[in-house]
Amino acid sequence: MTEVKMDILKDLIQCQESPCVSIYMSTKAVHKGEFKKLEIEFKNLLQEVEEKLEKNWDFKQRDVDKFLDEAYTLAADSNFWQEQKEGLAVFISPDRFEHFKLAVDTFDRSHVSYSFNLKQLIADLKDNQQYYLLALSPNHSQLYQADRNNIKEISVEEMPASIKDYLNLDEEAAEKYQSVNTAGGSSVFHGQGAASDDDNEDLIHYLKEIDRVINQELKESDSYLVVATDDSLFSFYKNINNYDNLLADNLSGNSRQMNKKELREKSWKIVEPHLHDYLNKDKERYLELQATEKTADNLEDIVEASHYSKIDTLFLNKRAEKDGIFVEEENEIKTMNNNKDYDLYNFAAVETLINGGEVYPLESDEMPADGDVLAIFRY
Repeated sequence: MTEVKMDILKDLIQCQESPCVSIYMSTKAVHKGEFKKLEIEFKNLLQEVEEKLEKNWDFKQRDVDKFLDEAYTLAADSNFWQEQKEGLAVFISPDRFEHFKLAVDTFDRSHVSYSFNLKQLIADLKDNQQYYLLALSPNHSQLYQADRNNIKEISVEEMPASIKDYLNLDEEAAEKYQSVNTAGGSSVFHGQGAASDDDNEDLIHYLKEIDRVINQELKESDSYLVVATDDSLFSFYKNINNYDNLLADNLSGNSRQMNKKELREKSWKIVEPHLHDYLNKDKERYLELQATEKTADNLEDIVEASHYSKIDTLFLNKRAEKDGIFVEEENEIKTMNNNKDYDLYNFAAVETLINGGEVYPLESDEMPADGDVLAIFRY
């Protein structure tokens, strides 16, 4: 099982072999120990897929058995059902079988089409955002990339490893930079002797260099940055920082005394309340533009706009579905009533993502205005 990442999502979008089966299932019952119930529900969803393959894709029973063999093997794996999270997504095509344990709850649904249905997978990706963590002290600096479940070190060639290395100090001269405390409302070093103005000036130069390197490293990113450091050192760094998405709260304490697991768990608690900051800002932007030509709430207009890279931000009810196809030559939606039809809401979401737009799959009561699909246009 792999984690849901943007590159995985884009790889699933590029699926060329059909039929493409997408299965979503809530696995919250795992918290009640109802493992057999999960197995039965998954087999019911596989039965739905069997019927669709036979009816719409002319599969014979032997073809169905071969196509779904790995899925039925998974269904019978009791250990697998005891290790679930909130939801499960399974994707099957002639050349692939992948499953994802999701951190957000899903609703049961099966799809069989020429492409994968990714609306609920996008929703999970939105609730498991990547962010950066900077472990910072006078004698250590390290950048990490993390999300809800993972953390890894980022090697940054120009990052000063410590103030000692940056200033090329010997051991004796470096001792006064062991830690930072706050006295009289301002941050100062303490060590074997009293801090001087020169010491604070050295600290500022060190932090400015780290800020420069961080901004260079993250210049293409809009991810949040959390700093793990002493409170008083963080007050210095905040005043120096030029990275737009630095969070106002730091992970307080000595990062050298925390292992990676602790760093991830404690920093995630700081990041999690901000997961919907971007969504709320985009909702406000939609409402501000709602009466203008820069927004739309009509599915046909939005499907066309998504195909032509016109959509900046898309909100959609992740439970809404409408079968049909977009006919590019005629710029209109048609219903074929056969296996060529696909979910047009999923089409709009995927096209928007491919073309660099933002996609928010939401529950109906989370939408910024009435309607199952709303868009902000680029122009």
